[in-house]
Amino acid sequence: MIHKALSQVQKITGLQGRWQIIQNKPLVIADTGHNQDGIKEVLENLKRYDFKKLHFVLGVVNDKDISSILKMLPKDATYYFCKASIPRALDEKELSVQAKKEGLSGKTFKTVEEGLIAAKKQAKTNDLVFVGGSTFTVADIL
Repeated sequence: MIHKALSQVQKITGLQGRWQIIQNKPLVIADTGHNQDGIKEVLENLKRYDFKKLHFVLGVVNDKDISSILKMLPKDATYYFCKASIPRALDEKELSVQAKKEGLSGKTFKTVEEGLIAAKKQAKTNDLVFVGGSTFTVADIL
């Protein structure tokens, strides 16, 4: 009973942004994980998918220490650093600077939507595009 309910959380509650598949070919997934535990879960879930290249649309808030999260992220992904449409969002250029210190590279985008458009344009059909880092980042595309 509990497993059935959990598998239908979005349908039952209207909750969005928890490992939500946005599109296929390329596969686009959004998740609101935004702390170490959430990102750890995201990375574990990504291992279940067979994809050639990971495109990571990332936006975070400015009042959290993100260095521990950035250290966890895969170095071989292509990043699209962006800024969610809230005052608390960390500037995309500052996010890029901090990410570069942890060996992550990518381009900056003023909005999450612009980052997602660029990621989808770059991604091949057998790639995976992930959107996350903050609830607000995911909310901007849903």
